[in-house]
Amino acid sequence: MHFRLTGILFFLAIFSTAAQSRFSPLERQYLLSEEAQIHSKENNLHTSIQPYFINETKSLFNMDSLCEGVHYTIKRKNFINKVADNFSNNYLVPVDSGIVSIRATPLFDLELSYDPSKKQQYYRNTRGVLIYGDFGQKFSFYTGFYENQASFPGYINTFIDSNLVVPGQGLTKSFKGDKGQDFGLPFGYVCYNPNRYLTVQFGQDKNFIGNGYRSLLRSDNTMNNPFFKLQTSFWHIKYMVLYEQFMDVHAEQITVLGKGYPKKYSTTHYLSWKVSKSFEFGLFESIVWQAADSNGVRGFDWAYLNPVIFLRPTEFYNGSADNALMGINLKYQILHNMYAYGQIILDDLKFDELKKKNSKYPQKYGFQLGARYFDIAKIKGLAVQGEFNYVMPYTYSHRLSLQNYSHYNQSLAHPQNANFIEWIGIIDYNRKRWSFSNRLVYCNYGADKTAATNYGHNIFADISQYPNYYQGNQIVQGYKNTLIYNTLTAAYIINPKVNMRLEASFTYRSQKNTDENIVDKLIGFSFKTALFNKYYDF
Repeated sequence: MHFRLTGILFFLAIFSTAAQSRFSPLERQYLLSEEAQIHSKENNLHTSIQPYFINETKSLFNMDSLCEGVHYTIKRKNFINKVADNFSNNYLVPVDSGIVSIRATPLFDLELSYDPSKKQQYYRNTRGVLIYGDFGQKFSFYTGFYENQASFPGYINTFIDSNLVVPGQGLTKSFKGDKGQDFGLPFGYVCYNPNRYLTVQFGQDKNFIGNGYRSLLRSDNTMNNPFFKLQTSFWHIKYMVLYEQFMDVHAEQITVLGKGYPKKYSTTHYLSWKVSKSFEFGLFESIVWQAADSNGVRGFDWAYLNPVIFLRPTEFYNGSADNALMGINLKYQILHNMYAYGQIILDDLKFDELKKKNSKYPQKYGFQLGARYFDIAKIKGLAVQGEFNYVMPYTYSHRLSLQNYSHYNQSLAHPQNANFIEWIGIIDYNRKRWSFSNRLVYCNYGADKTAATNYGHNIFADISQYPNYYQGNQIVQGYKNTLIYNTLTAAYIINPKVNMRLEASFTYRSQKNTDENIVDKLIGFSFKTALFNKYYDF
């Protein structure tokens, strides 16, 4: 089904009738070399809405000129040299014909890692293709797929066994006698940009709202999902409306319509306002509802087609029948090369209960605080980042588990779901084609020791079934776990346009509770084109 959708998107784009009305890849390392331009006080870019629309960034930098300053000079006198030039400086298959521009490139991820303490070897073999193009000044398309076979460390295998999906990459089946996983990842979209004020996008991909490493509002943590997106920009305002379909693969593969995993829909509104050159303020609202209820087929609720933000403030105030989330995103540019950011998420918060002195009703909320400082001491490419995330128990869950804030058995926000406190520290250094990074995650979270309990970490459980839900709640309640995750990478970027890189890494992970301390130490090497984020730091 997903592959058919990708094909349809491709052919729709071809038969639509060379502006770049497409979006940059959603991968945190991809645009680090342009960080100073993206976060400059002098531009009107709303950095919290990602991926970035290329028409909005072309005045800051040219996406097709990411190799400037690191270009390999190769004399294109013969076929071999032309291929070598494209391999290191361009797309493998560039086609330009008047108003039509098409690019194609292979995608791959060949990884080998080893845990010396466990004497275990792991691998990843990914093959794929990316094709995108522009037709005239208004139409663009972007499509491709990955096919993967991989083996993973024990903690990821445990996640897969429990959730049936590879983190962020969809459903999987066993490979080589349960020693590995076989899974695919299609993606694609069609984009129409009728004028400078409006962008229309339809496809299957990921979205992100925020300025941090994590997002508590909407992240790219899950599998790609179908969506229809409208974005409009005017004055110092950018407004996004996102209509989406999600799937719950935890439930039985039978619905009232017959075979198939149960589906749910959402409408998301996000209003970003550049209050000043330094201050960006965003308002977030999302409604999630199941496609079928106890009365049978519900489908897409057309009442939620309304593109106006705060569609249901009164119902949210009292606690809605569907899953209503609201939030705030903030960013303040402290210096030309330093900014602070934050988020607040409110999930079905009942304000009348807040007024009660001894209320035990679970208040579901979270917040984020962070800062990033780049080009430190005038060293171009050197950056540090610190981030703090705090999410109360049961946040993103719902009394009807099918209406939780998730897709493909993963949270649409944070990979730790809820009931956690997390600290993150990041150091990045990029110089020409060299890239170095160190990321440290320290997290305390409260899990469930048995299936008969639910302390608020598992957002997929039906919260109405557990009496402790109404007993008053504290952060990190339940079976306390402490996670330490540190990964150090060094990479040489062969082709910046597709983030083709040779990479070496060392990862240390420790998960400790009262019963055990699980430690993984991985030495890894890879050759890949990295165009989307993978989150294994949980």
